[in-house]
Amino acid sequence: MENLAKSKLKDGKNILGTFFSMGNPSAMECLGYTGMDFVIIDTEHGPFDTESAMALVRAAESVGLSPFMRIADVSHKEIQRAVDMGVQGLIVPCLRSLEDMKKLVELAKFAPVGNRGFIKGRGSGFGYQDWARGSVADYMAASNDGLLVLPQCETRECYEQIEDVLAIEGIDGIFIGPFDLSISLGMPGDFDDPRFKSAVARILEACKKAGKYSLIFSTAIDQARAYLEQGFDGVAHSIDFTVFTEAYKAAMADIRRG
Repeated sequence: MENLAKSKLKDGKNILGTFFSMGNPSAMECLGYTGMDFVIIDTEHGPFDTESAMALVRAAESVGLSPFMRIADVSHKEIQRAVDMGVQGLIVPCLRSLEDMKKLVELAKFAPVGNRGFIKGRGSGFGYQDWARGSVADYMAASNDGLLVLPQCETRECYEQIEDVLAIEGIDGIFIGPFDLSISLGMPGDFDDPRFKSAVARILEACKKAGKYSLIFSTAIDQARAYLEQGFDGVAHSIDFTVFTEAYKAAMADIRRG
């Protein structure tokens, strides 16, 4: 299972992406010509069902984007449908306990790491892609290696035990959700608050010490650059509908000024 974003991470390179909520496969294809590495199909806040999400996964693959997905919660249906359709990264929100984290791994990864239900789904070409044609054991190992499991650190409970979270086998890294994390820590949206910066630094340090990947969401170009300079492995910059709207707002204002 080829995960281009993970391959870049293994080579020590940074990865860049965005959240996808607008829902059109053509829009997804357009993102493939921007130079980004991955896209997060947002089924937590977005309007997607299984078939529409799968169409977006296909569109991402067709232009060399690694399709990640933010699911709604830790449940068999949410996780199984995502990994079966070929998602290469799982972003999982609202996690609070180590039990939640262990359940996530159990559902997302095949044995011996987890206990995912076996199938050769469309993510493996229904078993006909070259990497999926070997033994069952080899297929399970390749599937596990190709899937990034990235809990979203956005609750006080997750933050306060972040080192223990990262010690769990099968957790590949952490994705920081700055808005919800700042709200949970009592400083809503104040990313300049020293307490928030300290929290981000602790999470990043924990990832480095554990040898796990660190990703974060950014809202501004300078912020994204700063996160990369700080040592984050990846940044999901903004949301498609925000970039789309702001670009047209700027263009309209520019035209009228002329």
